[in-house]
Amino acid sequence: MAILKTHDLTVGFGRGNKKTSLLFRLNLKLEQGHLVALIGRNGAGKSTLIKALTCDTVPIEGYIEIDGKRSVDITKRQLSKLIALVATERIMGGAFTIRELVALGRQPHTGFLGRLSSHDDEVVERCLEAVGIAHKAEQHVASLSDGERQKAMIAKALAQETPIIVLDEPTAFLDVASRIETMLLLHKLAREQNKAVMLSSHDISQSLLLADELWVITNENEVITGTTERVVMSGAMDKVFDDSAILFNGDLCDYEARLPVVGKVCLDCDNPTMGRCVENALLRNGIEVDKECETVLHVDDVDHFTASNGEIFTSVRDVLRLFQ
Repeated sequence: MAILKTHDLTVGFGRGNKKTSLLFRLNLKLEQGHLVALIGRNGAGKSTLIKALTCDTVPIEGYIEIDGKRSVDITKRQLSKLIALVATERIMGGAFTIRELVALGRQPHTGFLGRLSSHDDEVVERCLEAVGIAHKAEQHVASLSDGERQKAMIAKALAQETPIIVLDEPTAFLDVASRIETMLLLHKLAREQNKAVMLSSHDISQSLLLADELWVITNENEVITGTTERVVMSGAMDKVFDDSAILFNGDLCDYEARLPVVGKVCLDCDNPTMGRCVENALLRNGIEVDKECETVLHVDDVDHFTASNGEIFTSVRDVLRLFQ
């Protein structure tokens, strides 16, 4: 059963009577044990939707149901035991140790004075272990890398012991290795701790690899949802950007820039890795690889090619001579 559902939800921004709707009549659901990736261009409404789902803003129309109750009937304290939010802003709090930062996640469960019981201490330790930073628990947050800080924030969210964790662009400030590590961690937590994890992301390749479901906001403000494979096969990824020079490559599971095509060749290469590198280089120079093309380009090396007419080329840009 879904832990969170929306019913004909319309979200937007503004105050009073001056409201602008972005996304309309949404019927979404989050299930425990699933990782959901929210994808869309900048300004499409990802953060606006997240604010509505976490009850930070009031929907323009429709309503949200969390754990069987309408969100308007849930107190803030009850909500803090249902949803943990990891925001997109860079993590501050450098004077805290990692243990102290993670312990802040226990606030919904502590008394007025915020004193931690032995049980709270056990939960904090378990969360530190779960994200792999227990060995740095006594270090100050200021000493951490961006990737380690993000792990600490995820541990803090885990410490709330909520069935739902929502993350707004958790990989925004991370390098490639840290992005992959963070996505793997979130996938693991959803499966092993039965959390409903929803994140917004511009990391398309990792989202498509690890997310169980996609929520894709198209350039027409439609939200297409479903299993990752079904959404990709539906062509929804082609509707995210309204720019003919940006195309979704299903083989790469990512977007690529496409220059005007000046010609096509059929690529003959025994090394798959080299073949992909050469294909990318050809595309960069406006040459498309087409298996049905009569002009065959045999790849001797990454910078040495022989065409079917016997002509030899010593660079990818040299291949352009075929079309001049």
